[in-house]
Amino acid sequence: MQSISRSAIALLTIMMFGPTDAHHSYAEYDMSQFVLVEGRITAWRLSNPHSTLRVEAVDEDGEMQTWSFEGAARVWAVGHGVRDDTLRLGETVKVVMNRVRSGERAGAMCFGIKADGATLPLNEGTCNAAAMIGIWESNDWLETTRHLESHPAKP
Repeated sequence: MQSISRSAIALLTIMMFGPTDAHHSYAEYDMSQFVLVEGRITAWRLSNPHSTLRVEAVDEDGEMQTWSFEGAARVWAVGHGVRDDTLRLGETVKVVMNRVRSGERAGAMCFGIKADGATLPLNEGTCNAAAMIGIWESNDWLETTRHLESHPAKP
């Protein structure tokens, strides 16, 4: 009986704390700069533990490619005004993100800019989206930054 209780406690502990310990760090991203990617939305999923966005955009060689981005958990995003229908398939969007160090066409979203100029906080882990939007606005980067251009994370 005592071994069953110990096993049950061990199992409950793993179930309660296992997912937290398994969460990844942001070491895979280049946190020194933000890159802007502009493209057409092909997938948007507001979910836990991360939202995901995919866009079709050209790469450095001018070839059309799929870019994949990771963002905030649903609970955080909804609390900051982002909903399932905030981004729609086929829309053009600019994504300001920290690119993966591997050079793949992927990154961690910080914020997005819709075609109408509306800014969307899309992450809280890799950046303070509200503060970063303010920095980009004050430096006029929202209007002047072009596809695949970057700016330092700490200007």
